[in-house]
Amino acid sequence: MEVHHHAHSARQKWTHYFWEFLMLFLAVFCGFLAEYYLEHTIEHNREKQFINSLVRDIEADTVQLSNIKGFRFDRLRKIDSVTRLLSKKPAGSVDVHRLRLFQDLRGHVSFYQNSGTLDQLKNAGGLRLIRNRRVVDSIQGYDQQIRRMFLRDNFETEEMRYTLRLAYKLIDGVLLTNLSIDTAYLTNQSLKRGVSKAVNMNSQYLGEYLNSLASFRFVVINNMSLQGMITKKAENLLTLIKAEYDLK
Repeated sequence: MEVHHHAHSARQKWTHYFWEFLMLFLAVFCGFLAEYYLEHTIEHNREKQFINSLVRDIEADTVQLSNIKGFRFDRLRKIDSVTRLLSKKPAGSVDVHRLRLFQDLRGHVSFYQNSGTLDQLKNAGGLRLIRNRRVVDSIQGYDQQIRRMFLRDNFETEEMRYTLRLAYKLIDGVLLTNLSIDTAYLTNQSLKRGVSKAVNMNSQYLGEYLNSLASFRFVVINNMSLQGMITKKAENLLTLIKAEYDLK
């Protein structure tokens, strides 16, 4: 009677399992490192793109701020001209050729931030892409002052409108109506001879109008000061970004 013995495979040593585990671990770990490096590279490239775009936006802001500064200087000059004119004319009339001084106080040039890049960063939580904490703090400080200037801009516009409404009460509207009908009045000699050169003023509004001009002037000066501070912040932010990111 034959006896059959079953063959048994040789038991693997523990070192074999250890090396299998190690190789699997290294494969997974290297894959993780590759994915992390790829994600890090993508985010770094996005950061550079956002930074370059942000620099262009802030540079455009500084150009706009410079133009508004010139507008406000001219606005102050015109306010002073009207104030001096009315201070010398307490009798209640003003030469028709001076009416343009009142008209030149109309309008306002507001600042509109080039905020496309910054809005993207804030809405998508993208500020986390900017790893430099000093740059982030400086960006947030600049943006905060811009929002403050928006409020002050609105207040200046309201001051301008109030002054304009008082001017309508101050100046005799009959002649102003004639001027609006014939826009060539100031160069039309025959029309000049037919209309008085002196425009009557409603003197009861003179004091209030002068006070409104003084208030308007104060607001413009304060806004110019705030605008100067914002311009300085923008310039410092540009200098910081270019230094930290080695931009030219």
